This record gives sequence, C-alpha cells and structure tokens, in this order.
Amino acid sequence: MHTDLPIRLQRVGYREKGTQYHYGPHRHEIYQWYCVLYGVVDMVIEEKHHLLRAEESILIPPGATRSPRSVDRAPGYFWAHFANLRLDLEPITGCVLAIPMELRGDLLALVSETQNPVDSHADDLIAILLSRILIGLRRSFASHAAAAGQPPSSLHAAYQTEIVQRVESYVRNNLGRPLARRDLAQVVRLSPAHLARIVQRVRHKTLNQLVTETRLEYSKKLLLESTLSITQVSLSVGYRSFSHFSSLFKQYVGISPSDYRQSGGRTWRKEFA
Repeated sequence: MHTDLPIRLQRVGYREKGTQYHYGPHRHEIYQWYCVLYGVVDMVIEEKHHLLRAEESILIPPGATRSPRSVDRAPGYFWAHFANLRLDLEPITGCVLAIPMELRGDLLALVSETQNPVDSHADDLIAILLSRILIGLRRSFASHAAAAGQPPSSLHAAYQTEIVQRVESYVRNNLGRPLARRDLAQVVRLSPAHLARIVQRVRHKTLNQLVTETRLEYSKKLLLESTLSITQVSLSVGYRSFSHFSSLFKQYVGISPSDYRQSGGRTWRKEFA
C-alpha cells in the first residue's frame, strides 16, 4: 500500500446482523469508522448513546469504549480500523453524520471492494475511498456549521433535534399515562441525564417543563373542542388529581380550566413555544 495516503488501514469489514445484534463494550487503540447501510444501531461510546440510521456514520476516537446494539431492525454496517497520519478529524469525532449524496457512490464502492476485492490494488482503493469519505464528511460538517453560524458540537445538531422530536411524539401519544424521565429516556435509549441535557439545548426548557406544557396544551384543546368534563380532561392528559391539574393550568395559562372553557379560549396569560 502507498505510504503517502493520509490514513493507514488496519482492518475493514462489512457485516449483516440480526435483530439481536449486540457487541459488548470494547476498545481499540486506533480510530474506528462505523457506518450503517441499513437498519438502526445504537452505538454507546463512553456511556453516551448515538443512534445511527441508514447511511449515517460515526468516527470513534482511539481508546474510547464502544458497544453497538441493533434497534428494532436488523442492521448491515461497514467498519474500518485505521491509524490517522495527517487528516484533521477532531471536529467530526464522536458526531453522528449522514453520508452526503455526493459520497454515497463512494460508500457503495467501498463496501463492494471490501466484499469482493478485484485485484492486488484493492487495499489501496479501499484506503483511497475511505480517505475521500472522511475528508468529505469533514468538509460537509464544516460547511453546515458555518452556514448555521455555530461551532461544531459533540453531537450532530440534526441528531439532537430528532431525539427531542421523538420524545415529543411519544409524550403526545401517551398523555394519559405517567411519563417519568427514565421512561422517556428509554424511548430513545439514552440516560435520563443525557436526554435532559439535549432537551435543554434544543428546546431551552427542562424535560419536566416539556411534558407539563405538552399536557396542558392538549388540555386546552380538549376544553374547547370536546364535551368532556374538566375532571375527564384532567384524566385524559395524565393528571389523576383534579386540584393539581387546575392549579398547574392556572399557573401556566393564567385562568382556571372552567374560566378558559367559558371564555372560549380568548383570555389567557401564556402561550407555549
């Protein structure tokens, strides 16, 4: 293999696993690039969860403990262990990054060459293709960060937003049941503390505020558009105590549930963002 390449490959592979796929915590002393071709993988790196969907990848730094697990669907994934000789990989390390459209052909060629090497030049071609993808990911990440006017973060912004949207959807679909922090965290396979940090970063509110405001926002809709009694509305949005519901409603909206219904929703103090 040519010595002037920016990386030095150690091992590469493409694998297809079942829905029970799980590889226990382990470490490597060089970089690992991990890319999901189909399915969903929860990659835990140093106790942080990173959800990888089809054509999403993550670069794992040397020495970090990692443990992948399939989520719902059987995955197919490509991986590579390599020594970095001169690429600037720090900004994209630990980030979940989608493969840009212009690099998808290179990804497919990389997998194909790994599975069916044509000749003695296969190792060179694999290293070249992987180098091109890594450089392309670095450029794409820098471009998006510059366009957003934000510095690179340890988690891709799109991934953080997706996590919050999944939690919000779960809350809306389960308003009538208890919604503890640990239950919401389990939905997205994160620790409660980690999920709370992401919600604070994306929505600028606590996880408890997100749940409470979602419950009360829907209660406003029921008060105006249904014939349910106020007690029934309280139960429908997850509050078993009518007095607690009424107190929270007045605190957030400015008037009592009964006054809100009677006014047709025309008088309240606070709207939710």
